[in-house]
Amino acid sequence: MRALRYEAFGPIASVTRLVEAAQPRPGPGQVLVRVLFAAINPLDWKLIEGEFRRIAKSKPPAGIGTEFSGRVEALGPGVAAPAIGRAVVGFINPMARTPGALQQFVAVDAKDVTAIDEADLEAACTLPVAGVSALQMCRLANVKGGDRVLVNGASGGVGSFAVQIVRLLGGRSVATGSRLSQPLLETLEPEAVINYATQKVASWGGPFDVVLDCASTLGDSDIAELMPHGGRYVRTLPAFPSMLLDPLLNGMRPVKRYTLRLKPNTEDVRTLLNWLRRGRLRPLITERFSFTDAVAALDESRSGRARGKLVVRVA
Repeated sequence: MRALRYEAFGPIASVTRLVEAAQPRPGPGQVLVRVLFAAINPLDWKLIEGEFRRIAKSKPPAGIGTEFSGRVEALGPGVAAPAIGRAVVGFINPMARTPGALQQFVAVDAKDVTAIDEADLEAACTLPVAGVSALQMCRLANVKGGDRVLVNGASGGVGSFAVQIVRLLGGRSVATGSRLSQPLLETLEPEAVINYATQKVASWGGPFDVVLDCASTLGDSDIAELMPHGGRYVRTLPAFPSMLLDPLLNGMRPVKRYTLRLKPNTEDVRTLLNWLRRGRLRPLITERFSFTDAVAALDESRSGRARGKLVVRVA
C-alpha cells in the first residue's frame, strides 16, 4: 500500500515521503479500514517537527495523520461490528499509538471508529479532532443559552466549528479573523465579525461571558478587557505554568481559565454527526488535495494561511 511517512524530526518537505509499505492486519479488537479521506490538523506537522516528541508515541520513522473516514475492509479476532463494507469515521490518538491516517489502509481499535452514512464520508473525516475539540471547548466553558461568546481564531478548523456549536447551544458569537477571512466568517453567521489585525481589543464588542481562544493568542490584558466582570476563558494550546496553576486559582478569581485537553470519544462524534445529518452543522472544507499532494496540504497548514479544514482524498 502507499503511505505517507516521515523519516526523522524536521522540516516537512525534507523528512516526509510517500512510500510503499506493508498493508497492516487487524489484531484482536481491531478493524482494518480502507482510508478514503483524511483531514489535516496542525497537530500533524507539529508531530513531524518534533514539538511533542517527549509525550507522543509518534517516533520516526512513522506514519502521519490522526483523523480519517473510509470503509471497513476486515475484522480482527473478537470483532463483530461495524460490518465489512460499512462506512466509518475514526481517530488515531498519537499520544497512545503511532498515527497513520494518510495511508491506504489502517488498523485501529473498533471502539475508535463510528459508523456513518455513505454521504457523510468527506465531511465526517473533519470531526474527530477539530469538531470534537470545538464541542469540548464549549462544554468546558459551560456555553449556554444567552451567553455572548468571543471565538478568537474563528476561521481555523476548530474555530469554524466553535462558531456554529455556540449557536446550536443557544449562545451568540462574535468571530475574529484576518482581513482575508472576513467573507468566510460571514458564512458562519456570527453576531459580528472582527478583523483582529486592525481593530483593537477594546472595540471587539465586550464584555463577553465566554472567550474561546482557538488561536491561543490572547494575553492577560486582553482577557481583562474582554471580560471585566468575570467569565470563562478556554484556550486550545497549553501555556506553562498557567496550565498547571489555573485549576488551583480558578476558585479565587473572577475569570475562570481552562486549557483544552482533547478527550477523543465516539459519543461526541455521534453528537456532531447528528447535527451534520440534520443540516445544522457543516465542516468548512476550503481546500481538497490528492494523496500525491498530501505534503503540500501539510505545508499549507504549516504556513498559517489555511482557513477552515484541509482534506486529502486518499483513495
